[in-house]
Amino acid sequence: MNLSAPTNELKRKAKLLRGEEGMPLNQARALIAKQEGYASWGLLIRDYEAQKPKRPARIMSGYLIKSLPFDAAYRREAIALANSTFESVIRSMESDNPEETRALWDAAEYVDHHHLSVDMLPIDSEYALSLIEAFLVHYVIELAGRTHSKAKERE
Repeated sequence: MNLSAPTNELKRKAKLLRGEEGMPLNQARALIAKQEGYASWGLLIRDYEAQKPKRPARIMSGYLIKSLPFDAAYRREAIALANSTFESVIRSMESDNPEETRALWDAAEYVDHHHLSVDMLPIDSEYALSLIEAFLVHYVIELAGRTHSKAKERE
């Protein structure tokens, strides 16, 4: 069903109606929905969302990584991103031993041995880089846990 106006205008109309008639916003929206031929505001929105054109799937702009080890250019980019992400993660967590955790950190080792595995190939390079940002936090927590354990042993 086609609406008489875009949903943002219908929302505005409901707010005006609320002010003019002194009714709660949900009642004003229900009235607008009925005028548009829907039993409720929720059904109106659901149908509107279902009719909206869907965005095309995001096309990755990188290249396909088909084998390991990866090329030097990708490795440099991945190491730089891993270092940047590591710093962001270490600042956001409240590690008891941040300097010891930093001492354990080796971006090249992470990229070479923890970032990708053969069973993930082929993979788009841009998607592969996004995995660093998504999963590095778990690795940093593991490093911080190791430093915590070592500190406990020293006590």
